[in-house]
Amino acid sequence: MTAVRILRQSEPTLTARARDWASADDRRMIEATVSALDLIAAKWKVDVICLLAVGVRRYSRLHDHLRISKKVLTDCLRELERNGLVRRDVVSDRPRHVEYALTQLGWSLTAPLLALCEWAEEHAEVVAEARTAAGVSVERGDAPRFTTAFRLRR
Repeated sequence: MTAVRILRQSEPTLTARARDWASADDRRMIEATVSALDLIAAKWKVDVICLLAVGVRRYSRLHDHLRISKKVLTDCLRELERNGLVRRDVVSDRPRHVEYALTQLGWSLTAPLLALCEWAEEHAEVVAEARTAAGVSVERGDAPRFTTAFRLRR
């Protein structure tokens, strides 16, 4: 199932009744998309995947970049590892340390994440205008996600 099929539903050759119902292909597309989004849906997973993609490997450096507890970072890395997106390597150098890297499956996820980033940048103004029109605050007011050191190393 592709997005092309969704776009074709508005073609005039379809009867009004055919356009009123979703097909089994539509359901499969929704289920597959939700399943993929579930892999990265937790708050810190995209952050960790992006940091690993740019070369941050050691646990301590990942922790240094993010305002996240060690337990939450550990849980996030374990879940990404269980899903086959991240590989954990124990390096036996002195001192012994742990490094993380994206697997081939994890690397394949970076292209869709980049496309989503580009979409967000392209449509940020329109989304902000829609939120303002709906009376929703544009500023989220959440605590910063990154440490000061991370912001300085842009």
